[in-house]
Amino acid sequence: MKLMTTIARTSLMALLLCTAVSCTDQGTPTTSETNTTKAPKASKIEWAKTWDAAFFRAKSEEKVVLVTFYADWCIWCKKLEDTTLSDSTVAAFLTQKTVPIRLDVDGDGRAISDQYRVDGLPTVLVLKTDGTELGRIPGYLPPQGFLERIKSLIG
Repeated sequence: MKLMTTIARTSLMALLLCTAVSCTDQGTPTTSETNTTKAPKASKIEWAKTWDAAFFRAKSEEKVVLVTFYADWCIWCKKLEDTTLSDSTVAAFLTQKTVPIRLDVDGDGRAISDQYRVDGLPTVLVLKTDGTELGRIPGYLPPQGFLERIKSLIG
């Protein structure tokens, strides 16, 4: 019994020591650690502030309107925002080809989401400047799949 207690204490001490060592400063990174490839910084999408402003700007710039319907409680909406829409390639393409607007279905976007029969979140619509729907992306897509789908909708 005494041997088991000694082994248990020794194991506990070893575990605590390993935990303490792993939580301490690891020192200055080596050259190989600092030269690792990092993901490109995300580009910022300039979202239109209002529905009318989005369509006005789209007409004047001869672009389509990209409408992202979301809700604060929607986990997949947050994932779309944090991964796909934050991707530098996606953001650059959307900035060049679309006028994007975000609409909260629990707020100001409720009537418009009803008008376009949005029945799940997130939903992304691509609209002509007259409001005609060119297509939609229901649900989450990772950056590459999203970009391919948007390109197929815009042409």
